Amino acid sequence: MTELSARFVELYRCVETELEQRLSGRPRRHTSAVMEYLASPESRPVRADLDVAREIRNIIMHNADDNGEPVVEPSRGITDALSRVLDYINSPPLALTFATTASEILYARINDQALPLMRAMRKRGFSHVPIMDGERVNGVFSSQSLMSFISDNPSVVIDANTRLLTFEQYLPIDSHLPEQYRFMAEGATLADVKQAFEDKRERNSRLAAMFITRTGGASEPLLGMITPWDVLGGRGVELSQ
Repeated sequence: MTELSARFVELYRCVETELEQRLSGRPRRHTSAVMEYLASPESRPVRADLDVAREIRNIIMHNADDNGEPVVEPSRGITDALSRVLDYINSPPLALTFATTASEILYARINDQALPLMRAMRKRGFSHVPIMDGERVNGVFSSQSLMSFISDNPSVVIDANTRLLTFEQYLPIDSHLPEQYRFMAEGATLADVKQAFEDKRERNSRLAAMFITRTGGASEPLLGMITPWDVLGGRGVELSQ
């Protein structure tokens, strides 16, 4: 095996070791830690290079010519790319990188009219919208809060004069069961957030969204918002509300 091939194989071994440690104890769909990582949204920026490296490594390790030498030699380019993959894995991306930033989020204020907000939510396919007090999240208006209000107040008519203040009792973060909302610090990785969504899903309680603030405090300015749709499927890590 050439020096370049040996370096390539060692880099790949380091990738496998790091991913095995990261995925230890977590539910997995694939026996291979590399395949599990390739299937996750977190791998998207390095997915193509890692998948090519995986194929080359398999050929090197499982195929040889009559003299016992590998039938392929990795290029310096793919070896350098694999080194960058390892750097990326060792410095995992932050959830905030993939979140909808505070400036992009559809939000509302407690005195806003309800019907225009409902129309905007329906048009954009949103099931929940944060209620902001200054720069901090003061509650959530969701389809669940609307249904709860209607169930408790069947005679109340929602018209052009209805403001979100009408639903005040149903807006606090902890009043949306079985939906749940959680705050996380800006240092949380995409893997941390993904695990939180998966844990809640396994326990039959729906974590509807994650709000990211500086230290994870609810009273701090909102930096971004991330949903299960962003990290568990659908559009992968493409931004959504």
